[in-house]
Amino acid sequence: MIRLKLLRAGRLHAVQAKCRWRAANGAAILLLALLASCGPRTATVTPIIPTPTATPLPLAHEIRFALIGSMTDANVWALFDAKGYSYNNYAVRSGYWPRLYQLSIPSRQFTPMAAGGMPSPVQQEGNFYTATVPLRTDLKWTDGSPFTAEDVAFTINTVLSFQLGFDWHDYYNPDYLDHAEAVDAHTVKFYFKKQPNVGVWQYGALQGPVVQKAYWSSKVAASEALLPPNDLVPQIETLKAQAADLQKQYDAMLTTPIPPNQVQQMQLSINRQLSNLNQANSDLAKAQSSYDTAMKAARDSLYALDDKNEPTLGDWMPTGEENGEWVNKVNPDHPFNVPRFDRVVYKIFTNENGALSMFQNNDVDVILKPNGFSIYDLRETIGSSFPLMKSASQHLSFLVFNLSNPALSDPVLRQVLACMIDTQAIAGQLPDFNLTNVSLSSFAAPDEMFWSYKDILLPCDGLDNQSRLKQAVAMLKSAGYKWDVEPAVGIDAKGFYVSSGESFPEITLLSSSLDPSAAPDFIFSQMKQMGIRTVSKSVQPDFMNYAVFSSHQYDMALLNWRVSEYPGYLCDWFGDGNPFGYHSDRLQSACEALDSTSDLSAAQKDVYEIQSILAQDLPFIPLYSGITYDAYRNVSYPFDHILGGLSGIYGAPSLAIPASQ
Repeated sequence: MIRLKLLRAGRLHAVQAKCRWRAANGAAILLLALLASCGPRTATVTPIIPTPTATPLPLAHEIRFALIGSMTDANVWALFDAKGYSYNNYAVRSGYWPRLYQLSIPSRQFTPMAAGGMPSPVQQEGNFYTATVPLRTDLKWTDGSPFTAEDVAFTINTVLSFQLGFDWHDYYNPDYLDHAEAVDAHTVKFYFKKQPNVGVWQYGALQGPVVQKAYWSSKVAASEALLPPNDLVPQIETLKAQAADLQKQYDAMLTTPIPPNQVQQMQLSINRQLSNLNQANSDLAKAQSSYDTAMKAARDSLYALDDKNEPTLGDWMPTGEENGEWVNKVNPDHPFNVPRFDRVVYKIFTNENGALSMFQNNDVDVILKPNGFSIYDLRETIGSSFPLMKSASQHLSFLVFNLSNPALSDPVLRQVLACMIDTQAIAGQLPDFNLTNVSLSSFAAPDEMFWSYKDILLPCDGLDNQSRLKQAVAMLKSAGYKWDVEPAVGIDAKGFYVSSGESFPEITLLSSSLDPSAAPDFIFSQMKQMGIRTVSKSVQPDFMNYAVFSSHQYDMALLNWRVSEYPGYLCDWFGDGNPFGYHSDRLQSACEALDSTSDLSAAQKDVYEIQSILAQDLPFIPLYSGITYDAYRNVSYPFDHILGGLSGIYGAPSLAIPASQ
């Protein structure tokens, strides 16, 4: 089951988009080729700085960010749903609410935030799987009231009651999470319908935003009154079962042989059955429509609730709009970090040129843009006089194979291609490519420290071109392949044959017409040298999607995915039912283990095992990641690059250091 949320920048630190797809309903076509499909979405990342024991450094007055586009007024319920999402809204507001845990920057370690320690193990308890989380006892909302387990439970149960979507759904997944309870003031208990995995638990529910119950409970009550009646859901389930049973009976009647003397009687029975089926479907449609209408009305009411003077609990507190600029001031309680500025100013620009011009004039310190800038965007406008942070992005490029093609089903052949396709050589042909950061040698996102398994090496890793060629030839000959003329340095092979003596068939390589890289030409040249007849085609993204995910009329394809930090996508892509024709009992077993554990250390080992299997079988070859640039001045950061760039963490105002310090 694959539900892809790609190119929707999701949570950099959480379930962003857990990169799943549902092959049955065709959503796999959302795996677009380079630069295709949905707009980017990047949700909250709250950086961690250990609370200092010494006197905090004096605050600089302000840090100024440039945002491109517009801001909209959305309360917290709309903000983390599709109703109120926008990059700019998240950049300004998403840090107002606490999370139980977060991923530290830059090490990406799962670390307590509002929690007072690590969560308990998940264990089965009756019909549920349960776990508890201790809370910090020192946290206070900005109105002075304490942060408690009631706040956590209220938030989760409200999200589930209204069946909120988008980020709310990703954090508090109703397919797993049933409800939450406050055991006491500083202990919250989670109840799951089934065993949660790390993507649902550590990278999901434990990193969701929490609102204050005292402020919202009375407001939400009016919207709750609009929710569908409690008995409507079981009524719909009953009607679904009845309709399914009637459909089954009707289908059986249509396929049952009819004696000649009973045709008329049977036709009457079929007509009655069809009438009953139509009535059942009509009743179901009416009940479902009533449910959907009530749920929409309740959600719309929730999204419209006034949030004036809502208490918050973050490093920054909202001041509001001042002369067309949005301002946050530092929380003097310093609940999580100790920022070096007393306020953050967000200046809104209608286009990039306006933001870049203000940057040049020293009117802003950092420009934030979803997915950052390209080097050309910045060099053409601000030149090379300002510092640029160059970071690997979460857009990864892969060479995928259609393994239903017998010619490509041999893992030895794919290992040879991985040997010949030197990712650093490809990177060297890409403009301004930083080889140390973006040439992929593993299956996880670059700079994703927790999940990357550095001991896994692709074939011929580290060898020069001559050694690569020599090893590739030896591998193929050992597997029974042969040539009329063997490949050699400067010599393309002729007449390539499989072990049975048959000529190796022609291979088609698809690439996106939107892909500016030299990868297709490089791969084509390497295959030509090995004597593999290859046709390279540059096609529109829609054609690529159809060929790879629907018709499967392709041999090899260069695809680009935006991946989440939690690498469950590896199982989603290559588990049972994947569109690439790959099957591995070992991988399936490792993926089942990953999907059934909520223990972070166990999941890490499972991911290492999954990467090891993929490195041997190579149903795809990782090539390179994209790069993103961020322009900044008057400030510095305690890191020189970060996965997704500064824009991916909304400029991290809690980590920024004034130039004078």
